[in-house]
Amino acid sequence: MIDPKPEWPVAFFDDDYLRIYRPQFSPERTAAETAFIERSLRAPEGGEVLDLACGFGRHAIGMAKLGYRVTGLDFNPRYLEIAASDAAAAGVSVTWRTGDMRALGFEWAFDAVYSYFTSFGYFGDDENERVLAEVAKALRPGGAFLLEMANRDRLLTHPQQRTWSQREDGALLMQEISLEWVTSRVISRQLLIDPEGGSQVTKEFSLRTYTCAELSALLRRHGLEVREVSGGADGEPYGPESRRLAIVAERRA
Repeated sequence: MIDPKPEWPVAFFDDDYLRIYRPQFSPERTAAETAFIERSLRAPEGGEVLDLACGFGRHAIGMAKLGYRVTGLDFNPRYLEIAASDAAAAGVSVTWRTGDMRALGFEWAFDAVYSYFTSFGYFGDDENERVLAEVAKALRPGGAFLLEMANRDRLLTHPQQRTWSQREDGALLMQEISLEWVTSRVISRQLLIDPEGGSQVTKEFSLRTYTCAELSALLRRHGLEVREVSGGADGEPYGPESRRLAIVAERRA
């Protein structure tokens, strides 16, 4: 019997992903994003916070440094091993959990939850909504949820984008993005070319994108009332040309 093909995130988030993306996450960038997360959530001092799809834990560690009791959840145990090592080196304590965001299993457990850097929209519409339902259950009344992702409205006016950049190590990175109009899924492809002529790395993913209005309606359906919308950590107001969309919603009592 042939094993079914795994869901794309399982294949996408591997060591090659780290080769492509980790060099982009400078300490300065992570610190600025962590400060934005803290400002957005307004969690109580020392509050319990969930980093949803925490990856290798850069924001979770940053939040722990600020005094929050952080749980980092991700489906990838390899990334959580890296996160645990980095947390130990930073001298902070974080609870790391392997799990599926569609089945969190928490109830009234956190003062705040955040999903950062487009870690929402991996699945079909019903399963994506299930993620929001699980977040709502995990939050305590009055708790906040920050959802940060690519801005679909900008993709409408820039439906096909290709960029080339050279990294500090000399490698060339090509990123290509296109939008499927009917399904509202963005297809992203990355190609990393080794300057020494070594192996190339190609990664591709398909992600459901949502308008601000769509997300607001989905959040309200699960008792999460939007209180703030912005263009992300750089502080710009949200608009059709914003590269990012950041929504903060509060769980009603």
